Amino acid sequence: MNKFKSFLVLLISFILQTSIFAKIDIMGANLNIIIPAVIALGQILPNRTGRVGGLIVGLFEDFLFTSLIGVRALSYYLIGVISSGEFIKLGKDKQTGMLICFISTIFNFLLVNGIYYIFGKSLNSITGYLGIEILVEAVFNSLIYLVYYQLIKKIMYIPTYRI
Repeated sequence: MNKFKSFLVLLISFILQTSIFAKIDIMGANLNIIIPAVIALGQILPNRTGRVGGLIVGLFEDFLFTSLIGVRALSYYLIGVISSGEFIKLGKDKQTGMLICFISTIFNFLLVNGIYYIFGKSLNSITGYLGIEILVEAVFNSLIYLVYYQLIKKIMYIPTYRI
C-alpha cells in the first residue's frame, strides 16, 4: 500500500510541477517541488523508495520536456540516494531534511546545467540563474519540504502494536 501512496505523491507532485509551479516566478526563481518530495520519501520510507521514485519521475520529466534523456533522472536518483542515508548516515529529522533540500537544489542546478553545458548549451543561459535566484529557489524548496514531510508522515502511517 505504501508503494501506491508513494506513486500517488510523486504523480501529483509531477503534475503540479509541470502545470503550475513551472509557471510561477518568485524573484526570478522557478520552484521545483519534486526535489522536496524525493527527499521526504527518501527520509521517511525505506531506502529504495526515494531513489527509485526520483529515477522514475526524472525519466518522465526527461522524456516529456528535454532532448537529453537521463539528466534529471540521474540528479533525482542521486538526491534520493543521499537523502535516504544509505551511504552517508544522516539524521531523519526536519532540520536535516531542510539542509539536504537546500544543498540538493543547488546540486541539481549545477549537475543538470553542467551536463547540458557539456552537450552544447550556452554558458550565458546558465550563469543568468546563478545569482539570488538559485538561493531563493533553495530556500523555498526547503520550506516546501516541511509540507511534504508532514504530509508523508501522515499518509504513510504504519501502526505498531505492543504485545
